[in-house]
Amino acid sequence: MNPPSRIVVGVDGSPAAKAALAWSVQEARRTNASVLALSVCQLSQSSGVHRHELAAAVDALGTTADGVRIDQDVPYGQPGPTLVALSADADLLVVGDHGYHKAGVLVMSSVTTYCLRNARCPVVAVPLEGARHDGPLMLRPEAPVR
Repeated sequence: MNPPSRIVVGVDGSPAAKAALAWSVQEARRTNASVLALSVCQLSQSSGVHRHELAAAVDALGTTADGVRIDQDVPYGQPGPTLVALSADADLLVVGDHGYHKAGVLVMSSVTTYCLRNARCPVVAVPLEGARHDGPLMLRPEAPVR
């Protein structure tokens, strides 16, 4: 029997992260998966703020989250490595795209870049609504070289 599907999403309070959370919930509903929403905390004394902001982001989804299991956690660590580690057994890792265009090239945040390069599962980078993208960007990790 296959384990239940799980989507891990990084939520940092930014508009792009809130869009990533909303996209994750829609995808979870479509695929009958659960969502693990993570707000990675780099300073132990700010974990309460992270918990409050994460809960507020989930609450802001309103009825669009009805019927979707959303677990919340505030792990301590560096955002990129922590998201990658906690998504090792996930079906998807979802992050908000804080990127911008410079000289015609899409420049992504360091966390998004780290996740795209190091995740063991497919990564979806959800653009901020209104950004000049055609939709979420999904890259699958390369097969290991032997």
